[in-house]
Amino acid sequence: MTRRSLLDRTTGDAVARTARGYLADAESALARLANRQDTEALHDFRVAIRRVRSVLRAYARWIGRAGGKKVRRRLRTLGTATNAGRDAEVQLAWLEGERAGLARGERTGLNWLTKRLRATRSESYRAARRHVRQDFRRTRDLLAKRLGELDDAGPAFRETFAQLLRQHAADLETRLGAIRSPDDEEEAHEARIAAKRLRYLLEPVTRDEPGIRKLVARLKRLQDVLGNLHDTHVLEASLADALDEVATEKARQLRTLALAGDTIALRRARRRDERVGLATLTTKARIRRDRLFAALTHDWLSDGGTAFFRDARVQTDRIGTPSPPPVERERKYLLTGLPEIPATVTPQAIEQGWLPGDRLRERVRRIRDESGERFYRTVKLGQGLERIEIEEETTAEMFDRLWPLTEGCRIAKQRYRIANGDFTWEVDVFRDRDLIVAEVELPAGRDDAPIPEWLSRVLARDVTGDPAYLNLTLASTPGATRDGGGARGGAPRKRARRRPAPA
Repeated sequence: MTRRSLLDRTTGDAVARTARGYLADAESALARLANRQDTEALHDFRVAIRRVRSVLRAYARWIGRAGGKKVRRRLRTLGTATNAGRDAEVQLAWLEGERAGLARGERTGLNWLTKRLRATRSESYRAARRHVRQDFRRTRDLLAKRLGELDDAGPAFRETFAQLLRQHAADLETRLGAIRSPDDEEEAHEARIAAKRLRYLLEPVTRDEPGIRKLVARLKRLQDVLGNLHDTHVLEASLADALDEVATEKARQLRTLALAGDTIALRRARRRDERVGLATLTTKARIRRDRLFAALTHDWLSDGGTAFFRDARVQTDRIGTPSPPPVERERKYLLTGLPEIPATVTPQAIEQGWLPGDRLRERVRRIRDESGERFYRTVKLGQGLERIEIEEETTAEMFDRLWPLTEGCRIAKQRYRIANGDFTWEVDVFRDRDLIVAEVELPAGRDDAPIPEWLSRVLARDVTGDPAYLNLTLASTPGATRDGGGARGGAPRKRARRRPAPA
């Protein structure tokens, strides 16, 4: 079975599949929020929500209401609900990392700021846990309904993806070019957002495209630098606010002690000055900011970014050209009876039918086994050893809608999948005629597979390329009755139903 690439789907179908996957990730992370020891749950939830929102924003013009402002606004509210807590958490981690390098008197300022940040983090996360579950479920239900309205029409996903890749890469290149110095906080922030949007655009196709996978890895490194730079800018602002607050608080405290005439407490308060530690931390934050900017300049703002954007253009041009359709290579054999089936192999019940058509016949299939039901839509072209095959999984609702159209052109069979070395053999026992066949899929460059001994005992002949044994031909031809004789050399029904002892 050849898996269909996301790029070979329609835009609506590809976006719906991607968004549903991210929603499932968000729901999984949300379920972990009840565990206070799971410190990554909220972070994973935020990332999943950002990915959903980014996908809907990028493809809004092609997906209608599913990418509308109402849905994106709700997702944004969910994503920003914990911003203050997340910023506090990042700053706390940095402060703890600097603790060992501070003098004893400087740690007073660090402890003062740490206490404030912990309170901010706790309140932010407490509020998020309280409200985010209900808000998410409402948003999820609304979005799921709108994603369900997307049909399988629209332009090919590879076309819209290539178009957006070109636009997003150009936007990132422009944003990076606007950064001139470490003081360009707004410009660096805009570049960080552009890098994040480009990465989220690329990630869904990394499974099928190694070149895209490499671009994503490089974007992650850029995001790390820009993200750390942004966090440092936020930290510097927090330190500036803290110094202002401490200065006001310290002045009020000293005045109160002086007026009270408490000289001992006044001397103690002068020695215990939070501003000293906060000033030291401000210097350290500035040094960190400059180091990050130097790394950004070396890797991206000079010639370092040239290779990335060149590779992005190469990928855009390549993906914009449709890939050749997947090719199925398989051999088919007629059997005189059912071979020995290992006891560990459980059969699949398969029903498939073909929609009406002159030159192109689409097949719909239902597979039932111990894991449940699955549904597929397939188009095959050609005959013989190699055939073009395009297949995708579909829903029960779509299958129920199409199945009545296949009346008069259907088959039903029981399939056993038996692994043998590097190959997997599929033995099909047809339910509406006395016929048993075996198929084996071949890798590129192979024209056949070694016949296992257990199969050779019941092998009649190779029927690869014989149109009489195409499933579509069989579906169009009335089958033999249950008590009829073997059809075209197949085994009688009584023999086909007998299950030998386990191998």
